[in-house]
Amino acid sequence: MNNKSIDINQRIPLETLYAALEAFLNDNYSNDYIMEQLRLEYNGENRLKKALRIVNRIIPKNPLLSLVNENKTTLKLAIKKKQDRDIILIALLNSAFPFSYDVLQIFGKYFAVQEIINANTVKKSISNVYGGNRATENGIYSVVPMFLEAGFFNRPKQGIYQWDKKLIPNSEITEKIYLASFKLNNNMNEVQEYQLMDPYFQFVKL
Repeated sequence: MNNKSIDINQRIPLETLYAALEAFLNDNYSNDYIMEQLRLEYNGENRLKKALRIVNRIIPKNPLLSLVNENKTTLKLAIKKKQDRDIILIALLNSAFPFSYDVLQIFGKYFAVQEIINANTVKKSISNVYGGNRATENGIYSVVPMFLEAGFFNRPKQGIYQWDKKLIPNSEITEKIYLASFKLNNNMNEVQEYQLMDPYFQFVKL
């Protein structure tokens, strides 16, 4: 088992992340504005501060920030379409939190061979990497609802996940950012054709 950090322990609604990204692209990002958005979802200063830290890490402190800054105009257009917006937000989440990337990749690994999977199967695989503790469980409960909200897969009933089809980006920048999140998590500059068979690409058609 690797000693890998989880760092995320709270779900952030994609609507809140969208508001944060839009504000950033329009040079209007501020902690006060993000706190206003978070207050629509959460009570309690401690939860709000934790959520703000997560949003800051996903948006203004993202490792892919230079790519975002270079493509502000294109991104403003891309995020007007919900599917592109959701793919971009998940890519930014996975770039900020390697734990989230690992969880999605594990889902992809199982969905590559079957359409329906049991939550416990996924949890066991993640626990093999991060340890079977409360932090791992909290991390899973934080990121999986965000994947569901983005339509990467669905949950027909408690404890069961189902994959339907790949999401198709409308914009080139959407593909570029999703691809960049893969390269970042694998410490690579270029992606070879065969690497597009990685389970991480089970959900997004490139």
